[in-house]
Amino acid sequence: MSEQSGLKARFKKMGPAAIITSAFIGPGTIVTASVSGATFGYALLWVILLAVIALIVLMEMSSRIGIAGGKNVIEAAIDMFPSSIVWKRFVQIIIVAGTLAICFAFEAGNIVGASAGLSDFTHMPLWVAATITAAIAAVTVFLTSYTILSRIMQFFVSAMALLFIITMIAVLPSIPSVLGGLVIPKIPEGGVINALALVGTTLIGVNLILHSITSREKWAGNGNVKSSIKEARFDIMFNILIGGLITISIIIVAATVLYGTNAEVKSPLVFTKSLEPVLGSWARVIGDIGLFAAGLSSAIAVPFTMRAILSKVFNTEGGIAAPSLRILGLVVVVFGAGLAISGTSPTQIIIFAQATSGFILPFIAALLIVAANNKKVMKEYINKPWQNVVGGIAVALTFILGAWGLYNVVLRLIGG
Repeated sequence: MSEQSGLKARFKKMGPAAIITSAFIGPGTIVTASVSGATFGYALLWVILLAVIALIVLMEMSSRIGIAGGKNVIEAAIDMFPSSIVWKRFVQIIIVAGTLAICFAFEAGNIVGASAGLSDFTHMPLWVAATITAAIAAVTVFLTSYTILSRIMQFFVSAMALLFIITMIAVLPSIPSVLGGLVIPKIPEGGVINALALVGTTLIGVNLILHSITSREKWAGNGNVKSSIKEARFDIMFNILIGGLITISIIIVAATVLYGTNAEVKSPLVFTKSLEPVLGSWARVIGDIGLFAAGLSSAIAVPFTMRAILSKVFNTEGGIAAPSLRILGLVVVVFGAGLAISGTSPTQIIIFAQATSGFILPFIAALLIVAANNKKVMKEYINKPWQNVVGGIAVALTFILGAWGLYNVVLRLIGG
C-alpha cells in the first residue's frame, strides 16, 4: 500500500521531462524514423535505444545541476571562468545564436507538419489548418508557468504514445526481427547518415538547457536535495522512455509496411498514408491525428523553450513573461505559419533544424559534464565514474553528429 502511495506521489510530482519528450517527438522525428524504417527495416532500432540512454544521462546531469547546484546550464557554463568577460560573451553568443536558429527552424517544421496532418484528416484547406495550428500555439505563448505547460505536454505524450503504439501492434511486426534490431548493433550499408539523424532528432541541445531551467524552478530550494533528485530521475526515466518507445513504434510501423516497397519518404504524410492499404482508412485517420499531436505539441514547446533560455541569458525583467520575449515567441509562430500556408515542404526545414541543433549539441553536452564534475558547485552530488563514461560517449556521438550537420550545411551552401 505504501509503495503504491509512493508511486502515485511520484506521478503527481512529474512534469519537466514531459516538455522535452513533446519537444523532440515532432514531425522531424516522424520523418527521420519513417525514412529509417522504410529504408533499413528494423536494423537501426538499437540506435534509438542508445540515443535514449544518452539523453537520460545528460538530462539527469542537467536536472542535478539545477537542483543540487542551484544553477541552470548557462550559469554553470559562465561560472567555469567567472572573471572572463570574453568567455561569458562566447557562451552567450553560442547559446543565443543556436537557440534562435534551432527554434525558428523547428517551429516551421512543427507547424508545417501539424497543419498537414490536420488538413489531411479534416479535408480542410491547408491554409485554414495552418491558421488553426498557429492560433493554438500563439495562445500558449502567453503561458508563464512551466507547471501548466508540463500538464499540457503530459496529455500530448500520453495521446501520442497511445496512437503510435496501437498502430505498431496493429501492423503485426515480426517480433524476432524487432528484437534483433534492438539488441544487435549494426549499421547497414548507407545507413550512417540515417543513424546519426536518429540521434540528432532525439538529442537536442536547447532541450538540455531548458531542462536545467525547469528542474531548478520545480525542485531547487525544496530543502531535501536527495529526494528532489530522485523525483527528477523518475520524471526523466518515465517520460523519455515513452518518447523512445514512440520513436521505436514509428520505425517498426514504417519497417513493417514500407520496407522493400521502394517508397520514398519526403513528408510526414507518407507515414499516415502508408497505413491505409494495410489497416484501412481508420489507420490513416489515427496517423493524421498522431502527426497533428506531434506537430502541435512541439509547436507549443518551442516558443516556451526559446523564451525560457533567452530570459536566463539576458536576465530579462519579468523573466519569461517579458513583453519582448512574448513578441519574439509570436514572431516564431507567425514565421512557421507563413511557411505552412505557402505550402513549403518540411523536409529541408527539418534537415536545417537538425544540422543546427547538431552544431550546438557537443558544446552543451561537454559543458554539462564539466559542470556536473565541479565539486565547488555540486558538492557531494558530482558525477559518478559511470556517468562520466556514458556522458563521454554521448559527447563523442554529439560531436560526430555536429560535424555531420556542419558538413551537410556546407554542401548545400556550395551546391553539393
